[in-house]
Amino acid sequence: MSSIHLKNIEINNYKNFKSFKVEDFKQFNLIFGKNSVGKTNFLEVLNLYLNMYNPSHYILTFGYRNIGANNLEILFYNCDYNNSIIIKVVNSETKKLTIYPIKSLEHLEKLDGIYYEVLNNKKLIKLPLLINRLRQLDNSFYPINNKIPMLNGEEVLSSFFNYREFVSYYINNLFNNNIEAFNVVTQYFDSLQNMKQDKLLVDILSSIVPDIESIRVSMNLSCEVDIGLNRYLPISSLGEGILKIFNYIVVALSVKNGVLLIDEIDNGFHHSALRKLWIALFDICFKHNIQLFATTHSYECIDAYVDVYNEVREKYNSNDDIQGIRIDSDLREKGKYNPIIYDSNRLSSAIEDSFEVR
Repeated sequence: MSSIHLKNIEINNYKNFKSFKVEDFKQFNLIFGKNSVGKTNFLEVLNLYLNMYNPSHYILTFGYRNIGANNLEILFYNCDYNNSIIIKVVNSETKKLTIYPIKSLEHLEKLDGIYYEVLNNKKLIKLPLLINRLRQLDNSFYPINNKIPMLNGEEVLSSFFNYREFVSYYINNLFNNNIEAFNVVTQYFDSLQNMKQDKLLVDILSSIVPDIESIRVSMNLSCEVDIGLNRYLPISSLGEGILKIFNYIVVALSVKNGVLLIDEIDNGFHHSALRKLWIALFDICFKHNIQLFATTHSYECIDAYVDVYNEVREKYNSNDDIQGIRIDSDLREKGKYNPIIYDSNRLSSAIEDSFEVR
């Protein structure tokens, strides 16, 4: 049985997307397309929507991209914050997330922050997302107790709502080299180790690096591996590819019954490792009810994605749980983008015929 937590999405006025809509997601969604069509922006939107009740995780992506209250206008299509960002999903009910500008009182061409509206206990309330720390908010905003200073002097205001439909996590290339993100992965791995799930990681990684015997959290709170030497080594010393696979698997095991978003999933991998990566991800996602969204530029990655799925689909009693989504710009209307959907059969045929789907 496929796990489709997020079934569709409609995006308006976010970065390069004046409008973009995808009607039907699968459990596994691999996104591709030319440069600058918005693949990363698409994952950011999913992450923002999935974390609407607790935006502190989404705020980390601002930090990764060095976006502060001084340049928030870049989040809006054409940098025009007179048109709000609207993200809408229709499942059993329609849920809409709208992001509005907090305009500067002193400089009309600048923003002092952004806020959004969310339905809580059947009441539509206003929540500040990121503001200039000197900005005074009026009493129309919902009072928030959790203030997290970050982003070079601006303040992130994090919702204290405990409600979540399901857990989600977003990994991008900046994540893999970010100290704060690395600490998060270490904490996740420590929890997995306490539940004796670390052997699964060893089995996956040892299929790529056969000498790996065990993984531990060191005294200085970093992840280290035993490869048969007279000392443990930092897992990062095994190369960027191994570190990324480690991060992917640790995070995936920590978002059971949730959604995993991975940007440029193939970046830094030799093509021979891609099959093993997909074998691991299919196994974890099928067993732990995880919906996956990932972007790629790599034909080899798409090939491995389709090939491995066709090999394992019977094992997991899967019929039609993967698709490719190509994002194409609309030639007739600037800012409008269209999805070209490749189901598993169409993807397989394209790969067999060496048809360029990227």
